[in-house]
Amino acid sequence: MRRVHLEAAEDHVERLARENDPVGAVKELVWNALDADATRVEVVVDLSDLGGVEKVIVIDNGSGITPEGCDSAFERIGGSWKKMTRRTPQLNRFLQGSAGQGRLRGYALGDHIRWTTVADGIDGRLRTTIRASATARNDFEISTPQPTDEPTGTRFEAWGRQSKRLDQLKAHKAVAQLTTELATYLAVYRDVEVIYDGQRIDPEKSIQRRDEYELAFTVNGGPVQAARLRVVEWSMKTDRELHLCDADGITVDITDVGIHAPGFTFTAYVLWESMPEHQGDFLLGEGRLDSHVGALIATARDRLREHFKLRAVQQRREVVQQWKEDGVYPYAGDAVTETDALERETFDLVATTVHRQIPRTARAQRTTLALLREAVRHQPDNMHDLLDEMFKLSADDKEQLKTLLDRTSLATVIKASTSVSDRLTFLTALAHMVFDPEIRRVLKERSQLHKILENEVWVFGERFNLLVSDRSLDAVLDRHLHALGREVRNQTPVRRLDGRAGIVDLMLSRARKEHDRHQHLVVELKAPQVIVGHKEINQIEDYALAVVTDPQFAEVRVEWDFWLVTTDMTEVAKAKAQSTDRPPGCIGQYQRGAASVRVWLRSWAQIIDDCRDRLKYFREQFAHDPTVEQAMEYLHAHHNGRIPDILVPGLPATPTSADTTRPTPPTEPAAAAEPAPSS
Repeated sequence: MRRVHLEAAEDHVERLARENDPVGAVKELVWNALDADATRVEVVVDLSDLGGVEKVIVIDNGSGITPEGCDSAFERIGGSWKKMTRRTPQLNRFLQGSAGQGRLRGYALGDHIRWTTVADGIDGRLRTTIRASATARNDFEISTPQPTDEPTGTRFEAWGRQSKRLDQLKAHKAVAQLTTELATYLAVYRDVEVIYDGQRIDPEKSIQRRDEYELAFTVNGGPVQAARLRVVEWSMKTDRELHLCDADGITVDITDVGIHAPGFTFTAYVLWESMPEHQGDFLLGEGRLDSHVGALIATARDRLREHFKLRAVQQRREVVQQWKEDGVYPYAGDAVTETDALERETFDLVATTVHRQIPRTARAQRTTLALLREAVRHQPDNMHDLLDEMFKLSADDKEQLKTLLDRTSLATVIKASTSVSDRLTFLTALAHMVFDPEIRRVLKERSQLHKILENEVWVFGERFNLLVSDRSLDAVLDRHLHALGREVRNQTPVRRLDGRAGIVDLMLSRARKEHDRHQHLVVELKAPQVIVGHKEINQIEDYALAVVTDPQFAEVRVEWDFWLVTTDMTEVAKAKAQSTDRPPGCIGQYQRGAASVRVWLRSWAQIIDDCRDRLKYFREQFAHDPTVEQAMEYLHAHHNGRIPDILVPGLPATPTSADTTRPTPPTEPAAAAEPAPSS
């Protein structure tokens, strides 16, 4: 027995041991075994009764350590024999290590470490034991070699450490780390067998896809250097790493992959024949294009970004195709309109981003995908929060989803296209209600048409907002004063010319920025079966005159537009709407001080045509031409309880006399008057 003292500061030895990385220590010991020409390496992790790691054993059938080599192997750091050659002495395999520090990594696995090695030396085959302890890290006890007929190889043992870090050795991640690091080596030397805790390390079983690219890089305008990039995608979970390898794929250094590729589990290998000469350079050269390693890493990362940009598109197609084959995809047939295609594109992007979190059973997949479709269709702005709530997205998934949606603005576009589609569908429904003879005969003015339009005030112009609905003229003026910032009003009621209080249907308002001028629109709706004549015109003019003649409002800078909206009108009314001294459709115009009032006679045909003209471009772009059936579905979905019974399947039409005016024979819609000029 003799003692060998390692000539190095003990704290330096402790740093080299890297005790917080037990998996790295196992990898180092496996590489040492392979560099010793082992064809089989087995790692055994023994557990205590409480489930903690009690002992770690690494056994190989390599050439072992000769007695004369023990002193040089354990008495100094560095100076490894591997620096003198690139090949193993017996099987001529590529060497991985050369720093001469591997033996120190054993302290990461236990406070007590021991090597039992059998090798063929000068005096024949001998067995030697080397022991060390964390209490004296620099001292190694080497036994007197003993003759033996045992096969060559080395058995490493570590025990006596109580550390939760050792639990890393029990995790699946340990197998994944070994697999990714040994992948290229085991691909070259297929006769090599590595067993970890009873499981054979077989990269081929975990490889989903492998791609290779030629790389070319230069440094400071020098000659072009050639390298290769190998990208391996795994079916297992593992850390993303960029392995810097020699020309044969043997890892020299490992660094961060340095790119975002959410949804992919992969390892990238850069193969360059001169990499062994630049071991450790990446610590100084990464990010510096004036160094060989820095320039090579930058080139490799650029190629990786291009690769995974294409792979993301391919993966989405593969996943969607599988859903279609399994019958769980929530859309049938091909997209008919541009809106449909846009919605599907958004759905595919969102659903494939989270596809790993979607349940695996067909029934659960079908339900989940249907819910996602509805979220995309109706709540695109909230997709990030909704998906995070549903699937508890990883940081990578959140980043990918945000990046894709923000870059393509699909959420905004789908929201806009859905809004346009809904408006076109409602116009079809509105036309059906006010023009169809059977429906307009029973359509109720206040409880149906009026209530529906309260939620669709955009038909009267995008510039207005709803202020009041179905309120007395007093309330209309109160709301007007509130908009002007004046809270006090004479409580004397405002009356029409005949002395009665007036009831208006809808009051819409817009505050114009220039000169603090306001504009109000008052809409008086008539049931579709009412043919507007003198009576109705007098009523709307009474409203207008009540406003303009009231001294409380005469000097207010405001423009009032009163619309009388109807399906049909008498010939006299048509003539009045086409007067030569007023704009088309204007039947009255009054001015008093700073306030002005105009009265318009508008037909539903004109209003619907105006709306369709505004939406014409979008209708053509989205190729959306809704059918009556789709229009009825929209009414049921958005205005349920407000539509005539005749439009509700299974219910008879029962008009109520209290809510309708006298029925008159239906006539064709009046010719549309010209739109009111914008003030």
